Amino acid sequence: MTCDLFKVHGLVGSEKLSFFADPDVRAAFARHGLDVTVESAGSRTMACDSDLAAYDFAFPGSEPAAAGVLAKQGVVAAPIPVFSSPLVVATYRDVARALPAGVVSPDLRTFDVERYLDDVFTAGKRWGDLRLAPPYPTFQRAVLLSTRLDTSNSAELLLALTSYAANGDRPIASPDPGAVTDRMESLFRAQGSTGLTSEEPFDQYFSAEGYQLPLQVVYEAQFLDAVRQDPAGLVSRVTAVDGTKVTLERIMLYPLRSVSSTHAIAALKPRGTEVATVLTGDPELRRLAARHGFRPAGDAAVFADENADRGAAVDLPGPPVPVPPQALWNSFLDTVVAGVYGKDRAGATCA
Repeated sequence: MTCDLFKVHGLVGSEKLSFFADPDVRAAFARHGLDVTVESAGSRTMACDSDLAAYDFAFPGSEPAAAGVLAKQGVVAAPIPVFSSPLVVATYRDVARALPAGVVSPDLRTFDVERYLDDVFTAGKRWGDLRLAPPYPTFQRAVLLSTRLDTSNSAELLLALTSYAANGDRPIASPDPGAVTDRMESLFRAQGSTGLTSEEPFDQYFSAEGYQLPLQVVYEAQFLDAVRQDPAGLVSRVTAVDGTKVTLERIMLYPLRSVSSTHAIAALKPRGTEVATVLTGDPELRRLAARHGFRPAGDAAVFADENADRGAAVDLPGPPVPVPPQALWNSFLDTVVAGVYGKDRAGATCA
């Protein structure tokens, strides 16, 4: 005998689509009487660009974004943290070895953001300057890529990492810290056209043409989930323009100072609260979240059990980057966004 399931509709960051599409996840929700379907949107524009009344919950890539959704809908409640994922650098073994000494650790596990900014980006290095051969884009600047800063949470995390490093390992103390602002605008402007959400450039990185994006920031969960789905996909062979066969090996690097995104649910209706309760309280769903590479809140052991053999660092290599007060940070973010994309793109709030 089967019972009817309550249909629940959510809006989520694109990095969580594979989790909600997992048949085991759907079955776990069904055991709680829930049929959960989701659509994706950029975390930073979720409150602004979406018909939120059509959803039971929103699940962006950060607590501030979730709080913004609740505020926009007039819901007096706090976001519910479910899991987290640190920002990592997705690259290739050849690329990591080509970077100047000290940018990447000898064991190819950690990435020094300050050394990268000084010795690669500010120095104007191109991939060819670092003696990186085709099929890599040798004439392109050796830019650490992200998504668009005006739409995506992962790009905001990169700004947190790089602005802290550019400010002498100190949080920014004003909405426009002069040289740091200029440097950040230059960094994001140099990226050119990038994805609106974190999934777009990452999908290309794991494709046959991924060498065109040699160095980018992604969520740890994205990398680990891709390894889960296709362990053989870490290594691929391509033919360079001169006919040379090149073996590409994808690797993940952890920044020396970590920055993580807490994925929190903004429950807009009672069924959305049920989803949050089930996700945080059901051990099977916590295990499935860890299988998809996420770090369930308050359950480090399950993450270790599911990911230690995929190259994950159960303990991050360094302390987290301190975050300035939210109002100050938002003003700085708007300043950089305006400098890169124009004043009309500044602000993740709705008119």
